Amino acid sequence: MKAEIYLSDKGLCKDSESEKIEFNEIVSMAMNGKLIKYILHFNALVIYSKSFNALPSPFLSMCICRLICKGHAEWQNEKGQIRKIGIALIWKLLVCFIKEHLTYKAAIRQIADEVAKLLEKEKEEPVLDLKKRPLFLRLDLTFGIMAGGSVGHIAGVVNNLEKYSGAPILVSSEPVPTVKEAIEFVLLDEEVPYRNVSRISAFMFNLVNYPVMENLVKDHDISFIYQRSGLDIYSGVKLAVSCNLPYVLEYNGSEVWCETHWGSNNLRFIELAEKIETLTFQHADLITCVSEPLRQELLSRGVDGKKIIVTPNGVDPERYYPDIDKQTVRRKYHIGSEKVVIGFIGTFGAWHGTEILTEAYAELRKKYHNIHLLLIGDGIKMGEVKRIIQMNQLEDSVTLTGIVPQKEGPLYLGACDILVSPTLKNSDGTPFFGSPTKIFEYMAMGKGIVASNIDQMAEVLKDGETALLVEPNSVQAAKEAIEKLIENSELRVLLGKNARKEACSKYTWEMHTGKIVTALRGRIEREV
Repeated sequence: MKAEIYLSDKGLCKDSESEKIEFNEIVSMAMNGKLIKYILHFNALVIYSKSFNALPSPFLSMCICRLICKGHAEWQNEKGQIRKIGIALIWKLLVCFIKEHLTYKAAIRQIADEVAKLLEKEKEEPVLDLKKRPLFLRLDLTFGIMAGGSVGHIAGVVNNLEKYSGAPILVSSEPVPTVKEAIEFVLLDEEVPYRNVSRISAFMFNLVNYPVMENLVKDHDISFIYQRSGLDIYSGVKLAVSCNLPYVLEYNGSEVWCETHWGSNNLRFIELAEKIETLTFQHADLITCVSEPLRQELLSRGVDGKKIIVTPNGVDPERYYPDIDKQTVRRKYHIGSEKVVIGFIGTFGAWHGTEILTEAYAELRKKYHNIHLLLIGDGIKMGEVKRIIQMNQLEDSVTLTGIVPQKEGPLYLGACDILVSPTLKNSDGTPFFGSPTKIFEYMAMGKGIVASNIDQMAEVLKDGETALLVEPNSVQAAKEAIEKLIENSELRVLLGKNARKEACSKYTWEMHTGKIVTALRGRIEREV
């Protein structure tokens, strides 16, 4: 048997007879001891990644590939280039592995020294010329993100910046789906050192990408820098300070907090990560955040409230609209046209509540047989969702699509009659600080919505007018609200019509972007 292991792009698969394994599954099995059943299991193996630089822990990854394959094994990138996974490659990676583990502490000291100097440096008052071109920086060292709220947010802002300034330049570690082809794109694909040492490569990415961005500033007339916040990212603020450019920070929440509460909680160098967050706050001319809880958090950390604006996420109503053909996706998954389809789209995160929705659906299936659950996406809660499905024997009435390309999202939502966002409360009792992009997409689709009555969702949605709001974390509350919409198609139509009108009048990406640029202009003019 042949294995095909994917890091990101499933489109590379050509052999339908092969067993296809996600790279994260292999890592998980290696960590929990379940990999032993795969030792020398495959006759051949191919591991795909977008680039040879995209693989985390390359030495250990290649050792695992060699361990589970008794025959020919190779590593292939999206360009079709191939590296044989043999003794020569593993020996080369081992030398790099040892070297990086012996020297990473010096690399961290270099980063810490640079951050400390930037914290002490005074930023001069910049000048804003909106006839020049904004530089949009998306500097996460991630690969293979083809859909989700972050993708929608980036594309929403980038696609609308030119309406308020010069033509933007997008700088990213990988292409961003649904960004207009006409927008100039600069790919950061330089080799990043220390990928064999957990967390270090993210810090080092600042040193690798900075010269590229510095050259962009030299070669173009840049109006301002717009950067998405992210874990361990500071090269954008360094560029703004060094080149005396206005700096906008898009703050979507503390990545340190997210990793601690929603991730693996094994962060190293937390103090340095927190200093980097503080650095970006300190030198930002404007901080745009998506919710009031985030503004309050920033204020509690000593950030000047005058440079904070709250701009909820948004939607492109020309891409998300009610009249999309609902049968295309239904035919693909053999979902009858007579079914009332209950849908969810997202990354199955710890806060998304997909398990709550699945349990509520299991209860509804005891009474209704004309319903179908369409779960669009994937993530850490997928295992729990599958467990609930199997335990209740729901396989014939639940469709798990996996992650679908961002551009296809509207088509999948169009197949649904009811859309659900069962967001959970934060486990530590703090307010939920998110602004779920799915909410605005649901609204623009003109569907009946069920959502948690929590923080921003309770502000954007009006219970009984644009959605049915329910107690978060409650299977019973979700069940009752969904049941009401199953039985009342007229209510679904009314809620959907009102929600669409609200989204188009208040929550488009064009409006969102215009507020940011207007606020930046006001801030700079006051400073001058």
